[in-house]
Amino acid sequence: MTATAFSLIPPGTGGVRDYASAVGHPLHAPLMELKHDTDTASLSGEFVLLHFSGYGFQKRGVPLWLVRRIRSLRSQFRAVGVVFHELFASGPVWGSAFWLSGVQQRIARELLLQSDFWLTNREDSANWLLSQSKAAPHRVLPVFSNVGELDAIETERQRRVVVFGSAGIRAQVYEWADGEIFRSAKRNGLAIHDIGPAMPEGTLAERMVHEGVVAHGKLPAEQVSAALAEADYGALAYPPDYVSKSSIFAAYCAHGVCPVLLAKDYGQHDGLTANVHYLRGFGALDAESVDARTIGREAHRWYEPHRVDAHVAALRDLASGVRR
Repeated sequence: MTATAFSLIPPGTGGVRDYASAVGHPLHAPLMELKHDTDTASLSGEFVLLHFSGYGFQKRGVPLWLVRRIRSLRSQFRAVGVVFHELFASGPVWGSAFWLSGVQQRIARELLLQSDFWLTNREDSANWLLSQSKAAPHRVLPVFSNVGELDAIETERQRRVVVFGSAGIRAQVYEWADGEIFRSAKRNGLAIHDIGPAMPEGTLAERMVHEGVVAHGKLPAEQVSAALAEADYGALAYPPDYVSKSSIFAAYCAHGVCPVLLAKDYGQHDGLTANVHYLRGFGALDAESVDARTIGREAHRWYEPHRVDAHVAALRDLASGVRR
């Protein structure tokens, strides 16, 4: 492969690959799937960019071989950067994540120590990284939309709530509070538009048909963008302190859609405030003071500083500024 920069990614499809593809092309850093047996001895150039998500590189999130590989690549490239899409898992004592968290933290720490620069998508992730080592050049940028970005968001909107994403992500929305979305949509005169792979056959799929959900199926990015540009609301079940790493939330914000965020607890994280940049659950839809357009504009204003071109510019500046 004749290139002077490379984007190293886990095998398979998903959000990490989508992100790496979007920034890799303008950075002239083609994608290369990295596995433990991938031959990287002949690679060299200006910089190599590792897109790190532990579970992408190893099924339990402990790719111990990855640290050794990045250490060896330091001598082959002028600069090594890491985009920390994920750091480590946590969970209850009866789950494997609890017992593996320490090893996962050690891997993230070692990759940090091998990097000349880094970027991550959450303030909490950045704080942890900064606590593990002296500060290297870095940026903290919430993720961007993988289905396009609207420059002009004052489009004609319909009384619709979009549910977008994978089948699993969408199912969380429909199952929240025993199907609160269906009751709320009826109270507020909203049509539900479902965008993503078909739901597995079963009770939920049957209920969606019964409730009149408009199922679009999996659509190309351009058609998803067009659908979002016409919608008032977009729903997502996600913790507020992690939502800055959600490309679905980013897509809503990039299109001036008013996000409806479903979570157990709400707080200020990554510059986001409930009922300012997103609605605090479906209950907030019932308030007479709610204006989808106002919140959609605030969500878009929050999104603007970390559009895809901002990520590209940040990574380019970080790579070019390395002096070993």
